[in-house]
Amino acid sequence: MKNGKKAKEREQYRVFTTREYGEEQTFWVRIGTAFKGEKSIQVLLDALPLNGKLVILLENGEDEDDQEAELTLSKRRR
Repeated sequence: MKNGKKAKEREQYRVFTTREYGEEQTFWVRIGTAFKGEKSIQVLLDALPLNGKLVILLENGEDEDDQEAELTLSKRRR
């Protein structure tokens, strides 16, 4: 509660950076979290991407096993 007002639940996002290796593989590394406010998006990073690229995906309440499977599947071809 802030200033006597009930806090709204904010949308939460997962922040990744990607690195390509080989000719057809992409490696995804989670480096932070982001929150959408009324007029802004706050990004909290645990690491900085060397290539300057961020990929921000909506957090949809999956459990960790599903997230790991998603990361494995997301090694996609160009």
